[in-house]
Amino acid sequence: MNELIFTTLMMDAAPVGEVNPMPDLKNVSYIHATFQTTDRVSAEDRKYFGVGAIDTLLPYLSQDNYNRDRRPTPMKAAILENDRLRAVFLPELGGRLWSLYDKTLQRELLYQNEIVQPCNLGLRNAWVAGGVEWNSGIKGHSPFTCAPVFVARSESQSGDPILSLYEYDRIRKTVFGINARLDGGSLLIRTTVENLRDEESFAYWWSNIAVPERGVRVLTDAQDMFTCLYGDNKYTIDKVPAPIFDGEDLSYPERAKRAGDLFYVVPDEKPKWIAAVEEDGVGLLQYSTPELKGRKLFFWGQGQGGRNWNRFLTESDRPYVEIQAGLLRTQMEHCPLPAHTTLSWTECYTAIQIDPAELGGDWRTVCEKTSEYVRSLPDLAKADLPLNAPKTILSMGSGWGALEGEISNYYTFPAEAVTDEEKEWIALEEKGYLEEKNPALPPVSYRIGKEIREALERSTETEAGRHWYTYLHLGIQHYAEGNPEAARDAWLTSLALTPTPWAHRNLATCYRNDFNDNDRAAEHILAAVACMTVPCRGLWVDAASLLVNCGKPEQWIELRKSLPTQWEADGRLNFYTALAYFRMGDLDGARGIVNEDFTMTDIKEGELSISALWNQLYDADRPLPARLDFRMHE
Repeated sequence: MNELIFTTLMMDAAPVGEVNPMPDLKNVSYIHATFQTTDRVSAEDRKYFGVGAIDTLLPYLSQDNYNRDRRPTPMKAAILENDRLRAVFLPELGGRLWSLYDKTLQRELLYQNEIVQPCNLGLRNAWVAGGVEWNSGIKGHSPFTCAPVFVARSESQSGDPILSLYEYDRIRKTVFGINARLDGGSLLIRTTVENLRDEESFAYWWSNIAVPERGVRVLTDAQDMFTCLYGDNKYTIDKVPAPIFDGEDLSYPERAKRAGDLFYVVPDEKPKWIAAVEEDGVGLLQYSTPELKGRKLFFWGQGQGGRNWNRFLTESDRPYVEIQAGLLRTQMEHCPLPAHTTLSWTECYTAIQIDPAELGGDWRTVCEKTSEYVRSLPDLAKADLPLNAPKTILSMGSGWGALEGEISNYYTFPAEAVTDEEKEWIALEEKGYLEEKNPALPPVSYRIGKEIREALERSTETEAGRHWYTYLHLGIQHYAEGNPEAARDAWLTSLALTPTPWAHRNLATCYRNDFNDNDRAAEHILAAVACMTVPCRGLWVDAASLLVNCGKPEQWIELRKSLPTQWEADGRLNFYTALAYFRMGDLDGARGIVNEDFTMTDIKEGELSISALWNQLYDADRPLPARLDFRMHE
């Protein structure tokens, strides 16, 4: 008998924290990372590379106010269970599949993290390791990876419970939904991405599956693979025969010398699957309908930096890798999603057993034999997972979908989900003007789009709507549309009406990033802090970053004297302070901060700041401590 239980689990978790209210004005470096390809990557291979890339995270806000203070925390859980499997989903982490336990084998098929520890690996910063992440919408990690999604229940034609997890993507203006049910010893997942608008959008999907690394062999039926190695805010992509790279058989990911990605080129006529099988011949098999044609292996590698990242994410010496399945062959690509189009595919997650003696044989032979096995499995296109079955909502996601009208054929976005974040935008539509807010408080949300800009422009033509708050948001609209000049003018108008930290901060960032005017950037960020009456960590971080990187470290050291005590131990702010001391020639001051005891909770994936500063502060006889080494390449 299949059951769906909606409950609460106690987990060792650090809070994600409040969002950073400072909007992204080209300050999310992950979005702007570059890539290069070798001559072995053909023009046809590169057809969709870079297509659909975004310039700003807007209207989403960064989630960077977490810490490493974990404690027992109640978290919502949706559990599908029968006599053979137990699948645990966490709706507050984007619906992530946290555990898949095979009762017959008495085996966890995934890498189940023992902690929920946000770290800076996601598009919005916060990201956690373990289980299966549903990576939707945009290159990188889904905006929902550390955010709640809707949870609903329906039934299959055979009467089994179906769990639906879904949300509205505010950047792509699409709806994605995950529909899960158990079928004996298999977990079936049917996914949809809907674009019901009149305009074309883009689709992106990777199911990121964490599995144990030790003793594992990764199998998939491919002759070639794209290799992706990390540099300093860039990627290098090559194409080589699978599975050998850098002189090693990387079907055994433990042999990888450094972090990287392998994107397998699975021929169209081959079944689409990937497996991670441990030394005893038992492992996880993921296979899908042909729409999900990409397969990938990610590994941290055996370098000191990669090992440290693994421990930083898990507080454990149990290493993991990820096997993944995606819509296109690499993660550099987005596929066009025409107007009034729905994409749909089905995946299966199940145990696989291979004779250990055969598992250690020739990779191609093992993969071809596994392909024959996959062909014998049930046809996923016939899976009993109806999309239009009546659904009962068990838990709410965001209220943004409720503002958009008819956006899905399968999922509802009820008004009950609307919060204060959305209500001011409903009022703009109903009243014809944006209501003025307390200038001491930062905006709680942003909304972008041509229709929103036009509504704000109409608001400026009314007496009630001609105020600082309207022009602040109008500047955001212009910036999101790629018009920094108009954004600057709108923010200057906002300041003229009412000086606020928020307009000053936006101008500072704009002058730095778009006009290369460091003096004006410094002037405005100092003014922002001077008129701030409600403490805001995001603004303090921007102040530190701007002043130090604008060549004004002395001004940051002076400004830091007024830093609220609650952030005196903040690793990111302390790093900028150490960097300021270094650039002022005060090596002892910098060493007093960046030493063996230093911790920066939000060190970013691929960021080399700590190791670079350490090498400048200390002689070769004092090597970088392993716990401070986050280098993903040597």
